[in-house]
Amino acid sequence: MARLMILALLVSMSAGHAIADDDAVANAKTLCRAVDTTISVSPCVYSEEAKTVTVSVAINGGDPQELCHTIETSLAEKSIFFDGGPWRLNLKSPAAGDATIGFCDLPQSSN
Repeated sequence: MARLMILALLVSMSAGHAIADDDAVANAKTLCRAVDTTISVSPCVYSEEAKTVTVSVAINGGDPQELCHTIETSLAEKSIFFDGGPWRLNLKSPAAGDATIGFCDLPQSSN
């Protein structure tokens, strides 16, 4: 099931849902749109102040760090970067009482 979620997300991002922008907030919105149409079980939220994007996913037996890494890698491959300070992707799960089950740093450009 986790592989299908990852595949759906990658297809969504490559289908034009994710267009690189220099603005981290615009990229957070883009990421939220992509995950909301593919893997999120509740609306994705982002915080410019906290520099976080939070996604709630249902991972049954899957590895949340693998999903986090896949999202991070896919963003970097599409040149979607979160500059202006480190941004973090938090994965939450309703099965874990909406607790954070995985997290990773979102990609920053090397410029």
